[in-house]
Amino acid sequence: MPNIALLWDFDGTLTPSDSTSKTFEIVSGNSRADEFWSYVKGLRGDQGEDRPEWEHILASDAPIWMYALSRVAHRKGIPLNDEFFEKFVVPEIALFPGAIDFLKKVKSFEDREDFKELDIHIHHFIVSAGLKELIEQIFPVGLITWTFGCRYTVIVTDEEDKSAPESVPVFCIDETMKTRPIFEISKGAFCNKDVKVNTRVSKEDLWVPFENMIYIGDGPTDIPSLSLTRSQGGMGVVVYNPSSSKEKVESRVKEMRLDARADLITPADFSQDSELFDFLYQRCIQIKQRYDATRPRNN
Repeated sequence: MPNIALLWDFDGTLTPSDSTSKTFEIVSGNSRADEFWSYVKGLRGDQGEDRPEWEHILASDAPIWMYALSRVAHRKGIPLNDEFFEKFVVPEIALFPGAIDFLKKVKSFEDREDFKELDIHIHHFIVSAGLKELIEQIFPVGLITWTFGCRYTVIVTDEEDKSAPESVPVFCIDETMKTRPIFEISKGAFCNKDVKVNTRVSKEDLWVPFENMIYIGDGPTDIPSLSLTRSQGGMGVVVYNPSSSKEKVESRVKEMRLDARADLITPADFSQDSELFDFLYQRCIQIKQRYDATRPRNN
């Protein structure tokens, strides 16, 4: 059963929002998320003149912001769980216009007779440095095969005061950690408990080979994932917010083109006559034709 995997970043790619900043604003009651991120940067300890000369590996923001956000939530008596996200945060996150219908239409390619003859299935994945439990509630059930993201587990540490739950970070993703889910998707580790990210899997047994992957992101934080996917035979797409200033768009496009980071750089336009839709359609057709050309035929 051949699979085609479309791996989507979330913030800046499927939504113009910053879902983590919005979560902080709602939890804290403070609309100045920039202050939160300045605080996170300050905690890293690798900024400015105080950075040790020998230190060449920068600290990761992900565990710092997850811890900092959990402390704010604890003081407010807020559990960072499904129920909280569904009630308070999900209504504040707007996708780009048409994104849901776009994803449904792309997935529906698998319902075409020529795809069904080859038993080809199309899967959407979310690979994000945002919060998994928040993001996966934004999409209709069944549209996204799997969501990879940062996760909390909520526990009660004070039996006398159960109104102050602790949200413990249990998994953090940053730009380099986003490459791990790509291997998990390729090997099928997300759906097979007997397969781990380091399990050796022959190419013919991969859940989806890299050449059947397309990674779609919005910029610098997606560079490791774009590079990995493309270096292994897949394709990479960079999208940008068409509502951004001309200067910001030109800077982003120039940066990505100079470094040859993607096979396509295009607006985050989720209409079905967009360049993005045409690219994904044509790529799925190419993959289908490859399988069609190699299938055995009776004389």
